Amino acid sequence: MPRLSLPAGMAGRIVLILVAAVTAEFIGNSLINLWQEKELLSAERTRRIAGQIVVAERVVADVRAERRARVAGDLSLDGLVLNWVPATVIADSSAAHTRLRQVKQRLVGMAPALAGRDIRLVLIASATSGKRDLIGALRLADGSFVTFRVTPFLNAPPSFALVLALHLLLIAAVLGMGLLLVRALVRPLRTLAALADATGQGSQPTVVIEGPREVRRVAIAFAAMQARLLNIMAEHTQALVAVSHDLRTPIQRLRLRAALLADSEARDAIDRDLAELEKFVGSIVSFMRGDGAEAARLVDVAAIAMTAVDDAADAGAAITYHGPDALPAILRPLALKRALANIVDNAVEHAATVRVRLSADATAILLVVEDDGPGIPPARRDEVLLPFRRLEQARRHDSGGAGLGLAIASKAVSTLSGTLLLGESALGGLSVTLRLPRQGEATAK
Repeated sequence: MPRLSLPAGMAGRIVLILVAAVTAEFIGNSLINLWQEKELLSAERTRRIAGQIVVAERVVADVRAERRARVAGDLSLDGLVLNWVPATVIADSSAAHTRLRQVKQRLVGMAPALAGRDIRLVLIASATSGKRDLIGALRLADGSFVTFRVTPFLNAPPSFALVLALHLLLIAAVLGMGLLLVRALVRPLRTLAALADATGQGSQPTVVIEGPREVRRVAIAFAAMQARLLNIMAEHTQALVAVSHDLRTPIQRLRLRAALLADSEARDAIDRDLAELEKFVGSIVSFMRGDGAEAARLVDVAAIAMTAVDDAADAGAAITYHGPDALPAILRPLALKRALANIVDNAVEHAATVRVRLSADATAILLVVEDDGPGIPPARRDEVLLPFRRLEQARRHDSGGAGLGLAIASKAVSTLSGTLLLGESALGGLSVTLRLPRQGEATAK
């Protein structure tokens, strides 16, 4: 059996969705109309009625006018009432009513003697059951009429509220089907957007070529661009890391030579400069390498935060921790450690007092590092998240930094699908807030 294939282009698929929606709407409306006009006459009953009308015509034509009405009435059957009238006000509605037109065609088909005759059909509501009766009249050769009434012919019409509810339900179903088809149509675009966001975040996602022709062309171009960009990034990273690594050897040689100097002040000054240079090189290497494709796993966020605080305190910083003793979550531990370490180091460098607060709710983990330093002006907070940016009014010239501390933290937080916000600290300095999505709580418990 040949397999049906979708149109190759986006426009063709959109047209297909529109055609499918219109077709579904048409079929649904037709079914509702058929249900509203459900006929109660079986084929056998229609055949008996057609035969009885022919018989009534012949019998009535053979008797005098004053007896015709009684003779026609005697020929009535269960559900079929016959009568004779010299004239009638019944008008034919079959031309405007599909159901009546079908009934007339069946009557003629089952009784060929009625072919070409003046048969008038109309619907009338029953006074007792609420259903609809079929009223008809057959014109005789002398201009009089044999009339008949079929009770009941159609079901009682449904209420307006029910019909409205059915139509609304049909519209909802068609819209739902259309939305599902549109969702399937744009799914390759959403996938491509997700791949674009993931590119350069420590992984190299594979681009899947699928969808309409236009989307496939975009995906192919994106895959080629992704490969070029990743190659350029890898080459630049390797070059900078190699240069930074090569600088460590002359730094160590200079440190050894400085140790041989007799002048202690000059020796100490050179040691400070070399330490600043070594810290600068270390920051560049840390920023360029990032955390790689680290896998998320179950870790204790509180333990990581307390370890960072203890390390800073051991180095002589006035830093405190406020938060729970344990907070399990599934995330990338190296990325969190790198982010927190750089934020704490930045705070310790420029403030006398630092406070680390940890809290969590049902959806997120909040890590807040506050200090009493000079802070950062609101207009320049976005700027300090960029690499190699230093605000001299907020930093000491001898801090040894490369302007990468907060940039490294921001980059690490992005790999955790979190956000990093800078604000005013309650201590009077800078407040750095890490908001991380909470995952794996049930597993952790």
